[in-house]
Amino acid sequence: MQQKQATGVDTKAMLPIFSCGFMVVAELFLPWFSMPVLKYSKLQTSYTLWNVSECVDNIQKSIRGGGKLSMELLTAEEIKTIGQWSIALQVFAIILTVLLIGVAIAAYRWKKKSVVYIRLTFLVAAILPALAFAANMQGNLFLNEKIGRESHFINLTIHSYLQLTAFPYAQLILALVMIAAVGKLLDTQFEYEAIMYIQRSVREDKKIGKRTKVSIFLILFAIPCLIFFGIFFLNDRSASFIALCIIGLAMIPFCMIFEDRKPQAREVLLIAVMAAIAVVGRMAFFMLPQFKPVTAIVIITGISLGAEAGFLTGAFAGFVSNFFFGQGPWTPWQMFAFGIIGFLAGLLFRGKREKYKKSKLILCLYGGIATLVIYGFLMDTSSITMFGTGFSWKALAAMYASGLPFNIVHGISTMVFLFFLAGPMDRKLERIKKKYGIL
Repeated sequence: MQQKQATGVDTKAMLPIFSCGFMVVAELFLPWFSMPVLKYSKLQTSYTLWNVSECVDNIQKSIRGGGKLSMELLTAEEIKTIGQWSIALQVFAIILTVLLIGVAIAAYRWKKKSVVYIRLTFLVAAILPALAFAANMQGNLFLNEKIGRESHFINLTIHSYLQLTAFPYAQLILALVMIAAVGKLLDTQFEYEAIMYIQRSVREDKKIGKRTKVSIFLILFAIPCLIFFGIFFLNDRSASFIALCIIGLAMIPFCMIFEDRKPQAREVLLIAVMAAIAVVGRMAFFMLPQFKPVTAIVIITGISLGAEAGFLTGAFAGFVSNFFFGQGPWTPWQMFAFGIIGFLAGLLFRGKREKYKKSKLILCLYGGIATLVIYGFLMDTSSITMFGTGFSWKALAAMYASGLPFNIVHGISTMVFLFFLAGPMDRKLERIKKKYGIL
């Protein structure tokens, strides 16, 4: 075993450096604030930390031009207060940029010896988005008071005049991840083990393991919270950012498979192949609305490769296929809907219940009911949040009633594809698992 730090910089040790690079670019060049109320005017809607004064000028122009901001012009004292907030954020950003450049150098040169300094810097990097969030809330409170509008939760989130973009939230998440993981990432000591074969033992399914518990928490709590965060705080404007976060969370339990050993390319490749088949299947049947094999393939992946692989395949399939069908605020909902069906399939047809996956009747019934109830319910609910002007039980009932025929067609198509594909694909996957000893 080699006890010294590696002389080069491996992939793991480069992650803190890349994170510093992203944060520096985000603070210097990328927009942090936006004003959707200026969307249909000729005025700019997104602003960096360095052109807040331009945002104030555009607000004044919108008021003079009779735009949606129906209020009195900002006074000189109010403009001065806004300027003081922006200068404070800019000074903080300059100091943080210098610290992040130092972190990148320290991570490259001294690695684990500089962990304390790096953690403190990332802690400072997490404070800047928090300050931006506070400034954003204060700005909305000020505008609501100026207009004479009530400052409740909806008016401060979805219907707010001033909003944060995805970049400050991305910096906050990345900084917190680096604070927790930078110690392991910069530990570049390595050990070569002369193991030619990996023996895998099949454990009896007596109880839910740690990985499954983590999966249940992430999939049933963390990811739904992430989707609603995108609705309220990002106003469905950063669907790709939410989609990438969902994929990142979905990969956590899958990566826990390799907690005690190194991953092999063929194990990851199998998930990628199943996701690619689901994407191609959705594209091949584009001319038939709702008649798609995606859900069936995700279910087959879940029962053959495990619940975590099922969710990951569904999430990837929804995200990648929408590069062809169109990305939008519906993408995170589709990813979650496909993924949860595959995840539940993996949980229901595991251990002692694995024998039931050989029954076409039971498998097709699960596919049809899950597609109709889970996918249909989630996507119809998402339509209310995306296109509805307000929540009402009548609107919700009307949305479910109008979507029922499409959901029935989707459920029937899932049953048809499961009837013809489940047996052959499951046998192929079992043969691959046994032949190469994967997953």
